Amino acid sequence: MKKNILSSRFHLALGLASLVVTLLLTALFAGLLPDRDAALRAGRTSLAEAVGVAATALLAVEPAVHDAHADAEARAEAQDLPRDTEPRLQQVLGFIVARNPDLLSIGLRAADGQLIVQAGAAAAPAHVFELAADAASTETHVRVPLLHDGAIWGHAELHFAPIEGAGVMSLHRGSPALLVAVMGAGSFLLFYFYLRRMLRHLDPSRVIPGRVRTAFDTLAEGLLVLDPKGRIVLANTAFMAVVGGDADALVGRDAAQLGWSQPEGAAASDTPWACIETDGRACRSVLLYLHDTEGKRRSFMVNGSPVPGADGKAAGMLVSLDDVTTLEEQEIQLRLARDEAEAANRAKSDFLANMSHEIRTPMNAILGFTELLRRGWQHDSRHTQRHLDTILGSGHHLLALINDILDLSKVEAGRLEVESIACPVHEVVREVVDIMRLRGDEKGVGLKLEFPSALPSTLQTDPARLRQIVTNLIGNALKFTSRGQVTVVVQLAPAGKVVKASKTEANAAPQRLCIDIQDTGIGIPGDKLEAIFEPFVQAEVSTTRQFGGTGLGLSISRRFARALGGDVIATSVIGQGSTVHVSIAVGAVADDAVWLDPAVLQAAARVQAAGPALRWVFEPATVLVDDDGAENRELVRLVLESAGLVVIEAENGVLALDAVARHSPALVLMDVQMPVMDGYTATRALRDQGCTLPVLALTANAMKGFEQEIQDAGFSGYQTKPVDIDALLAAIAQYLKARQVALTEHAPQFATSAPAVLSLDDTDNADDADAPIRSRLQAHPRLARVVRSFAQVLPQKLHLMQEALAARQ
Repeated sequence: MKKNILSSRFHLALGLASLVVTLLLTALFAGLLPDRDAALRAGRTSLAEAVGVAATALLAVEPAVHDAHADAEARAEAQDLPRDTEPRLQQVLGFIVARNPDLLSIGLRAADGQLIVQAGAAAAPAHVFELAADAASTETHVRVPLLHDGAIWGHAELHFAPIEGAGVMSLHRGSPALLVAVMGAGSFLLFYFYLRRMLRHLDPSRVIPGRVRTAFDTLAEGLLVLDPKGRIVLANTAFMAVVGGDADALVGRDAAQLGWSQPEGAAASDTPWACIETDGRACRSVLLYLHDTEGKRRSFMVNGSPVPGADGKAAGMLVSLDDVTTLEEQEIQLRLARDEAEAANRAKSDFLANMSHEIRTPMNAILGFTELLRRGWQHDSRHTQRHLDTILGSGHHLLALINDILDLSKVEAGRLEVESIACPVHEVVREVVDIMRLRGDEKGVGLKLEFPSALPSTLQTDPARLRQIVTNLIGNALKFTSRGQVTVVVQLAPAGKVVKASKTEANAAPQRLCIDIQDTGIGIPGDKLEAIFEPFVQAEVSTTRQFGGTGLGLSISRRFARALGGDVIATSVIGQGSTVHVSIAVGAVADDAVWLDPAVLQAAARVQAAGPALRWVFEPATVLVDDDGAENRELVRLVLESAGLVVIEAENGVLALDAVARHSPALVLMDVQMPVMDGYTATRALRDQGCTLPVLALTANAMKGFEQEIQDAGFSGYQTKPVDIDALLAAIAQYLKARQVALTEHAPQFATSAPAVLSLDDTDNADDADAPIRSRLQAHPRLARVVRSFAQVLPQKLHLMQEALAARQ
């Protein structure tokens, strides 16, 4: 307010001073100002004339002197004054000098130049007159002729003091600009201090009583009082807390010029200051924005009510500003949450629809071909094998899908755990490539593995997660590639760089395992290169319809890679293919590490790809399978018996403990979740009894962290369900004698089981009443299971038959 008043006072004073100067200049140039110097000069002229008249009257001159026809000598003699004339002239002239301060001296000079009479101190010792005989009078030297009978007798000479300015009105004589400057500066100072007092009484903020101002300042919402022109008369403390500064500084400012903004599409005529200037109407619930002192945009719900004046018209407006920034932010958050919920709901619906398709497709193949086999509709062994292959492939696809969902749930729940152990990463990648090559062959797409540079024999990482990453990314590349090939490039690079590295450089610093999966597929649009790493997202909707998939593989792979200290990124050219770059931190390579040259790595990959398929063959041994699911037991039985092992079964932990005591198996496969007694309790009981048999857990729990629980219970190891036959046999081979043979190689004929013996009460056999029934199919590779199953259930069936016979049923 003070700054505003000072500014107003300055401008008003400057304006008024300018008006005074303008009027002064106008009067000056129009000649309206009185001229003191001219008046003084006129007065001196009149005084000189009066002196001349008085001197002429007092001169006692003889008539002969004034005769024009007298000779010069006579006139000269006649010019001598009578004795009594000179004192009288001296007296008169002295009186005139005494009465006029500006008159310095008076002298009467005859025509011949002789000074007759003089008066005035300035003239002593003799009256000195500076004008030449023929020069005109000036303001300081005036010459008046003395006449007698029409002739010039002499002159009266008056010597005046120079005319000097005695005030402002005389300044224009020497410099009009000085006059104007003095008048302008003087009037400015006078007006400035005069307005200082006047504006204090005109301060509009003082119109409002102090108690009203205090009441306004206690309100939590901002308040403004505007005049009819929309200028601020009063601003309360709450509003000043937003804009900062002193409330008095806003008085007189246009409220519309404070930097307000409106929502998009809002009309400027709805603001309070627009309403007061147009028709004085009230305005309600107008949303306006204003930046506070910290630069943050604040939102206000503004209401304006006109203040009626004495004439009934609006004399001003009271504006209230309710800060709704927090409410608006919450509304935005709610809107975003709603949008996210709707997006999540749509994503869930899309995911369920997509997942339904992905699950039903392999399930349709599994159930359909199983039904064909169950009904015996296969034409020959070739069709049977093809149906089984289809069922197996669909089952693997379904299992991979379930694993992806479980992995994603673990990541989302923050339960993803990784380990870092020394593992041959080149073999891990090579195994995946060998497995995935079959899928590529089915599509006519080549799968190539390259090692551009040397690699250590082992690196520190999580082999399971690495295998899963490479499997997902190669599978994804094969899915979207219909021609050409997929190339997998494995190399080592210094951390932070994805370039080739020499062995010397690799030993010097932490390393990063880099795997590039290059395909010649359809490519990915540039704006979708990041979106494809979101769960359940594919580059285009049509992609899902054409190629299928859930959009989980890339997302899970990236999260695994980041958990391993790396990342997964993609580059692509539409129509030419894509490259997925995988980087995983593997730490520094040990100085004594064994390095494998690219030629060695490449040769091993070719040998592995061309190697024959193998199967396990065990020497005869008994294995106890403990599972409450009959189907699970039957599956494991078929697998183990086909490998040459003898299987005994139990369906809970209590029966398992009894079977171990009675049959002393070489190995136990035990489910962990069973009725009566679970696998954890049964295994602890075995260990407490001093049993050292290898006990492998069979569990459907594939979540990270369960391994510790398995180990604490005393299990020797574990296998997850669904059972991976190769992994199961490999795990058993660690504890039992076995070897691998080619599928085409004739397997050694180990006795698969003891002869199936049925003890029957056969009265028709007179020779040997206790002779057992022996099946001729007990050594059949496929029907041996049926024989053993028959031997197990026949006693119970015979008992039921005998009871029925006795009851004549």
